[in-house]
Amino acid sequence: MLKLQKNIKTIIVSLLAVLVISMASTTLGSTPQATILNSGVVTYPQYMHVTVYPTSIAGANKLSLGFQLSFGSLGVFETNSQLRTLAQQANFGIVRFFDGLTSPYIPSMMPCTYFDEANLTGTYNWTLVDIVVGEIFAMGAQPLITLGIFPTGGGAPVVPLGMSINSTTNLPNPESYAAYASEWVRHFSAKGWPVKYYEILNEPETYFGYTPNVTKLRYYMQLFAACAQEMRSANSQISISFDYIYDKPVLDYWLANNGPDVDSIDFHKYDTSSLPATQTEPQLMADAENLQNYYSVLQAQQIWYQARGVLLPLICSESNMNGASPTTDPRLQQISGAVWLSLVLRTEILDGVSYHVYFELGSSYYSGSYGFGMINCNGLKPWYPYYAQEMIGQNLGLGDSIFNATTDSTDLRVLAWMHKGTTNILIINKSTNNETVSLQGINGQLSFSKIDSTIAWTTPAIQTGHIDATEPITLSGYTVLLLQLSA
Repeated sequence: MLKLQKNIKTIIVSLLAVLVISMASTTLGSTPQATILNSGVVTYPQYMHVTVYPTSIAGANKLSLGFQLSFGSLGVFETNSQLRTLAQQANFGIVRFFDGLTSPYIPSMMPCTYFDEANLTGTYNWTLVDIVVGEIFAMGAQPLITLGIFPTGGGAPVVPLGMSINSTTNLPNPESYAAYASEWVRHFSAKGWPVKYYEILNEPETYFGYTPNVTKLRYYMQLFAACAQEMRSANSQISISFDYIYDKPVLDYWLANNGPDVDSIDFHKYDTSSLPATQTEPQLMADAENLQNYYSVLQAQQIWYQARGVLLPLICSESNMNGASPTTDPRLQQISGAVWLSLVLRTEILDGVSYHVYFELGSSYYSGSYGFGMINCNGLKPWYPYYAQEMIGQNLGLGDSIFNATTDSTDLRVLAWMHKGTTNILIINKSTNNETVSLQGINGQLSFSKIDSTIAWTTPAIQTGHIDATEPITLSGYTVLLLQLSA
């Protein structure tokens, strides 16, 4: 009898083992994989809960996505319709470019071929500028034009041929640069093109210092004031700012010394600028949700409002996970880069940011790296950050209602909203841990789109399908998942 009982117990454990082996493994909507312990007991993964409250409105979306045209994209964007089609498919709303890039590999966007310093006039050729700006408008986006860029390694900013650099300030004379900057505004006004957004000098903190040299900050403020006055005289509807106004010592000095008005709080978002990265990957994912530099962008917005009575829009005018150059971080094109980006976009949506500019649209393999692009210009194939933005950008509009949504997992982030009658639920797994999710508050059949590391980053793809809201969802490490429920 004892022998029979042992045989029955052996058969039961064997059947349980066969059952576990036959179960579907970590795929969206499958039964979560069971595990047999040494004792023969079957255990299942712990469910993490994502709860959506579709009748509880948290706010309205203000964010539009965008990209930079610079080292990897100029020369391709304006000549290749396939690259422009990819950009249009993701519903990008803003495109930023510099006037003064100098490189043998890209065309210059500098329209002033010669500037007469004595008469404050210039000779201009707007052909390439008009082609690029025309294509930006054709895809339904707005240009953001940054006038002036400092060369790598420091020095005076790039200015038109013939324009003097003041030996005291190491900047162009304010009246000269204001004459040049206002010519851009007059040109587009004459064409009837509603070009609105401008920045004066890219990353001026490289000039006056991350901890500002007060004298240099004053020189920059004088230059900005002259440009703003002349540009607004040409068109009062434009928006002018610079990307370091939210820095605490800069903003404090600007307001304390009657600095000129800016029309938006602009900022750049990089969470490391070195290779190897100084932050660990978990730190980068945590930093993705932090928009601050002494002041957070929301604090800067409130401080400006208290001082000047105007609640300024927030614009992230340049961003990527790692700003290291010339050899870039290989993770920029991988699933970890897409997860970092998705966390940033979610944070910006919740914080009411108006624009996010990804640096940059496309790049090609060179010098041991793939540059900063989200699209491989060798064959025009997107990488994972493009797919993350396409999934969000195609399904997000201005004014969309944001629903309250929660999760009990520290590894997950969730965002839910309504777009054109469809409920969208974005779930981000920001760790390499597998997670099994139980969805609460939503019923019915859902369609899904997701990206994760189960498909190699060199041949990335969006995985799609359908799932019932009652089914468990298994996420395999880093994942960006969009669930959709049509009304």
